[in-house]
Amino acid sequence: MAVQVWPLLAFAGVLLAAALVWMARSGDPVPAEMAWVLLVKPATLGLVAPFALHESVHALVLKRIRTVTHISIERTAWRTSVIPEGTMSAWQTAMVALAGPSACIAVGALLWLPGLDRSLAWWYLAHIVFLLPFFGDGQALWRSFRATWRQPEDRS
Repeated sequence: MAVQVWPLLAFAGVLLAAALVWMARSGDPVPAEMAWVLLVKPATLGLVAPFALHESVHALVLKRIRTVTHISIERTAWRTSVIPEGTMSAWQTAMVALAGPSACIAVGALLWLPGLDRSLAWWYLAHIVFLLPFFGDGQALWRSFRATWRQPEDRS
């Protein structure tokens, strides 16, 4: 995931480094605080970390399925996805589809607790949208439900 968004991470790092140099020379912490709150925290802890968690949990669940023979990573300009090779039952497909977003939702729920970081929690909780049918996880979930609900005469 970090490979996918390295320009953003590099920009955030350079900006934070410059702000820290400014703070060391001038004693003014405001630019460093702004860099952290407006760019570094959302980019790394809000964007990259949840997607890395999301895809990593998919991979961990897939590795436990004996009929999955290979796992590859597909990268496009807008997304990174874990692609399994092999076979899975409808139940296994549903569990894999639910695993990534559920891990992020669990972390978001923990971050929502009093005294933690509610603004960061939203980045994790937003992964629930990936269960909608127009995203890959939602499509896989929908296909697995349809396969499970089909009547025996429809399965030919």
